[in-house]
Amino acid sequence: MPEQLNLLKIFAIISAVMNLLFAIGWIIYTIVLGTFSCGIGCLFGIIPVINIIACVMDFIAYNKLNSQNHTGTYSSVQFAAIFDIVTIITGNAASMIFGIIGLVYLNNGELKNYMVQKGIY
Repeated sequence: MPEQLNLLKIFAIISAVMNLLFAIGWIIYTIVLGTFSCGIGCLFGIIPVINIIACVMDFIAYNKLNSQNHTGTYSSVQFAAIFDIVTIITGNAASMIFGIIGLVYLNNGELKNYMVQKGIY
């Protein structure tokens, strides 16, 4: 089961970086569009918030998976995976795929038992 946890950790860090890049891109897009549309483009300013929240949750999940000494690791990774799926709204398809794969791994009974035994469930 450690190999699945390692994959979840890799997915979390890649997704965190991608969400950060998408957030920066959307912020720049919002500023440029807001400037040229007399402020109407600023309505897109809510979109980067989704990526920022997903980025923070991915870094939290990565930290918990990396140290493997925190309780609540399962719920943190699950919440991060769900938010990664939501990032399809912002155009981040890769994070969505990582989120789906992460949820599939988390629903594996053997992985749950392993996490309970390690005390990180």
